[in-house]
Amino acid sequence: MSDHKDDKIEDILVDSELAKKLVPNKFKFTSQQGRVRRQKLLMGAKKLSETRSINDISLADVCEEAGIPRASAYHFFPNIEAIFLALRFLNAIEILEILTTVETVDYDRWQGYLTALIQRCVSIFHDDQTKAKLIYDTNTPDFEGDGFGEDMDHQIVELVYKRLSERYEMPKFEDIQDILLVTYSIINGVFTLSYRRHERITDNYLQEATTASIAYLRCYLPEKLPRKNR
Repeated sequence: MSDHKDDKIEDILVDSELAKKLVPNKFKFTSQQGRVRRQKLLMGAKKLSETRSINDISLADVCEEAGIPRASAYHFFPNIEAIFLALRFLNAIEILEILTTVETVDYDRWQGYLTALIQRCVSIFHDDQTKAKLIYDTNTPDFEGDGFGEDMDHQIVELVYKRLSERYEMPKFEDIQDILLVTYSIINGVFTLSYRRHERITDNYLQEATTASIAYLRCYLPEKLPRKNR
C-alpha cells in the first residue's frame, strides 16, 4: 500500500471522534514506526477476514499475520473488536466516496439514478467481499451505541437527496430525507438477507432491492420528476 494511502487512512482516523474510542493513545502523536504497525494490524485483520469468519479471528491471530508482537499491538488497538471497527469505519468512508461518483446527469429519471447507485454498491462488495462481510455478516462489531453507523447512513441519504435536488424539482415535504432513509433501510435489509443466505449479494437480490426501493419511493415521488433548468 502506498504512503499516500497510508497517510489518507491515518488522517481519516485522526480526524474522527472514533479514534478516541479505538485506541488508548492519540493518533497524532504516533511515530512513523507506529503508523506502519497500525497499518499492518489493519491489513492483517482484513487479510484474515477474506477466508475466515470475523468472530473466529482473535487479536493473537491478527498480530501473527501482521508480524507485530501482541504487547505492542495494545498500544494501537485495545482489542480485536476495535481493529474491525476501524476497518468498518474506513470502508464506510471509501464506499461514500465511490457513491459520490454516480451522477444524476447520466439518467433521465430518478429511478435510473437509484438503480445505478444500488448497482455501484453491489459492485463495491463484489470487488471486496470483506466490506460486505463487516456490514452484513452475523456477530461482527458494529457502531451500536456510538452513533457512527447512524451517522454514515445519514451521510449517504444526504448525498442522494443532494444529487436528486441538483437535477430535479423535488417535492416540498419536510420528511423527504426520512423517506430516503427508509428507502436505504429497505435496500440494506434485502442485502443482509442475501448475504446471510449466500455470503454475497446475488443478482436476484440486487433486483429485489432495486424493485422494493423504487416501489416504496413511488408512493412519494412522481414517476417523472421535472428537471431543473440549468
